[in-house]
Amino acid sequence: MAVAAPVAPTITLPVDDILARLLSRFGDKILTSSEFRGETTIVVVSEHLPAVAQMLRDELGFEQLVDITALDWYLQAKNAPNPGGIMFTGGDLGELKVPARFEVLYHFLSHSLNARLRLTVLLQETDPAVPTLVPIYSGANFFEREVYDMMGIKFIGHPFMRRILMPDNWQGHPHRKDYALGYEQVEFTHNIDAIEALKPKSIPPPRPEDAIFEIDGAPTEISLSGGGALDATTLALQEFQDPSNETMLINLGPHHPSTHGVLRVGMQLAGEKVVGAVPDIGYLHTGIEKNLEYKTYTKAIALTDRMDYLAPLSNNLGYCLAVERLMGVEVPERANILRVLLCEITRIASHLVAVGTNAMDIGAVSMFTYAFREREYALDIFEMVSGARMMTSYFRIGGCALDVPIGFSSQVREFIKMMYARIAEYQALLDENPIWLERTRGIGEYTAHDALQLSLTGPLLRATGVNWDLRKRQPYCGYETYDFNVPFNTSSGKGDIFELYRLKILEMGESLRIIEQALERLSITPGPVITTNRKVAPPPKAELSTSMESLIHHFKLWTEGFKPPVGYVYQAIESPRGELGFLVSSDGTNKPHRVRVRTPSFANLQLLGHIAPGHTISDMVGLIAMTDIVLGDVDR
Repeated sequence: MAVAAPVAPTITLPVDDILARLLSRFGDKILTSSEFRGETTIVVVSEHLPAVAQMLRDELGFEQLVDITALDWYLQAKNAPNPGGIMFTGGDLGELKVPARFEVLYHFLSHSLNARLRLTVLLQETDPAVPTLVPIYSGANFFEREVYDMMGIKFIGHPFMRRILMPDNWQGHPHRKDYALGYEQVEFTHNIDAIEALKPKSIPPPRPEDAIFEIDGAPTEISLSGGGALDATTLALQEFQDPSNETMLINLGPHHPSTHGVLRVGMQLAGEKVVGAVPDIGYLHTGIEKNLEYKTYTKAIALTDRMDYLAPLSNNLGYCLAVERLMGVEVPERANILRVLLCEITRIASHLVAVGTNAMDIGAVSMFTYAFREREYALDIFEMVSGARMMTSYFRIGGCALDVPIGFSSQVREFIKMMYARIAEYQALLDENPIWLERTRGIGEYTAHDALQLSLTGPLLRATGVNWDLRKRQPYCGYETYDFNVPFNTSSGKGDIFELYRLKILEMGESLRIIEQALERLSITPGPVITTNRKVAPPPKAELSTSMESLIHHFKLWTEGFKPPVGYVYQAIESPRGELGFLVSSDGTNKPHRVRVRTPSFANLQLLGHIAPGHTISDMVGLIAMTDIVLGDVDR
């Protein structure tokens, strides 16, 4: 493990060149392109999406598919996508009886070009379907299943087209506009007889009719009765049916200890060895994305805290940056300094939990105690600034809610001094500990190719030797003006539990460097901490007692909110777990048409099924911990 030198700025390939090459290959299969807030969206014919994606990956250098989501334009035909009369399956959308209801969005990322590109496909309401991209980008697996679950859009050819968050027997698709925000009654049993009647009898369960295996990086359901099995699954089926290779299904979870949230992992075991592991999620049902559509843009900030509850300030920042981009709002310098400073403290607090719980899961309980001891100091700083230790809701659209109180800088300096010494203690405790090394080195290995294919970001990507950090490559909040390095694995092209531990230790040290620089800037940078743009920020409190106009404006802003222009933007930041992206879609009203959150935990969880086979049951808790998932970040 080494620390990389600062990355030199890369030249972003002009999107016009990409579009020109796509047009030369596909012609009228590329329907149209549009620009909004510096982002390019290219609309393609559904049937040709795989071919376009293949060209993006193999010829144009877009190594990663970072997200797939969809928009529902039900009952909003005036805002439905139809720029310039797009030709759709041989007809003009304007001439169709029903405009295109669904818009499926694909976000591609090129590390080599430092460029992003969005493809969209327009679908009709009747039986919406689009070809799968799993054979090209295996990371599309979870994303496509989520769109199918939440929007009801099918992905033809997907190896495991099943719901991922909702139960299989759930009726309807919650993110559709005609699915109301409602509440389900909770049924309780009140006597022991009713409870006992529901328990299965103590008899051996029947042999299952199907099984789930990890094949080519994707969960695949195989009928154990045989017949019509693909070549890729034949060997797995034969091994399953071989009496000498008899396996059994064991549930790991859903319970909180060791699974870092309400996660269930269905493990297919041959003795102690794991031959397949499929994450089962959806136990939280927070419904945050759905609820965001029912709040004004400002009131929605408080909901973002509840996703990655170990990095709530990162959630606040990503959402605020997206809305600011949508509105074209400038943020004062002092507010940007505070945002950087507090988000780096958040990164340290999150990494402390990651390192401490990972060590505890493997047996180093003292490390867990020490890490949570230091995290308390970080939470004290958050409480000093916002009044809350976890759900801070401190950032605002256009800046910060308030300036920091007297004594803030002194407390942060004490935190910095303490953390440098404590990080050294962690390394002395674990770096050469023979038991720790035996349980972490070479456990859960995966390559850079695996990471790119599975849409991994953040530490999981950098642990394989890929030097990619959005704070350097696509900076925000002035990160480009800070002097810090990006730790990544230079010793090998593989990540494992140990490399991820070492990387997080080094990242905490780099965050302390950033915090020190931010403190110095804060001391010489006066001024407001929120924009003076009255379209998004209320008037200063002092004006309310002297100006009726300011009072009226304040009242209307907090009750009615503001109305961004029609369009959507995607804003990504480097959270402690990787790329945290907010797609905010506006239909011109005072509430978001759609807020899609590309959470790193959801994408990173795909790694578990890839690395688990071949390891033992005792390794599983360490493998779950190494992914550093937060289930609130997964079940949005």
